[in-house]
Amino acid sequence: MTAALHIAHCSDIHLDGGGCTGDYYRHAFAAALAEMRTHTPDLLMIAGDLFDTNDASVETINWAMEILGEQPCPVVMIPGNHDCMQGDAIFGRHDFNAIPNVDLLASADGELVRVEALDMTVWGKGMVNHVQDYQPLGGCPPRPMDCRWYLGLGHGMFVPHGEQTHRASPIYMHEIEANPCDYLALGHHHAAMELVSERATAAYSGSPTDTMGRGATYVIADLADGAAPSVNIHTLGGV
Repeated sequence: MTAALHIAHCSDIHLDGGGCTGDYYRHAFAAALAEMRTHTPDLLMIAGDLFDTNDASVETINWAMEILGEQPCPVVMIPGNHDCMQGDAIFGRHDFNAIPNVDLLASADGELVRVEALDMTVWGKGMVNHVQDYQPLGGCPPRPMDCRWYLGLGHGMFVPHGEQTHRASPIYMHEIEANPCDYLALGHHHAAMELVSERATAAYSGSPTDTMGRGATYVIADLADGAAPSVNIHTLGGV
């Protein structure tokens, strides 16, 4: 049984995004991966929007598949609203699950992946339509009996206690607190935020390619038997 888990979490990379010159997004993501590796994580979680559009170039897609495959730890990821599973999706055309260390959770109904080496199960689902009635955390199953750690991924708009929204893909705080996962890696907000309470351990990682909020960011989360969970937002230099 794995008594501790060291997690790197990022989202909203937006490869092939507009508004920047040259290969800015590739260089920024490569730099973020390099910095995350200095923490020697057991796992990398990517909570959506690796790509800015499903029309990303084949060159960029191949580059992304190659660099993910070069990471020294397992990578678990979901689509976001920019690279959702609608129509001619990148993740429908290119088999990211063929990368030995990568698991893409893209089923619209949600799916689980077991990572035996870490005594861990991860849940996530593939967004098809970024609409108001889509529930990014909806349908998350109860904790499996055969694992020490249970993690989840979601991509959508955070809604605090006592508030309602007409925005697409809402993630309500009460859903986060009711979720059975030990850690929820969330994406969509480019400004990072910790969502840690007595009943929840979750975070929006922000974006490693956008300087909104605290700057270009990623999360390092630590889970350990007999210790309070730790969620730390790190700001990248030079982005």
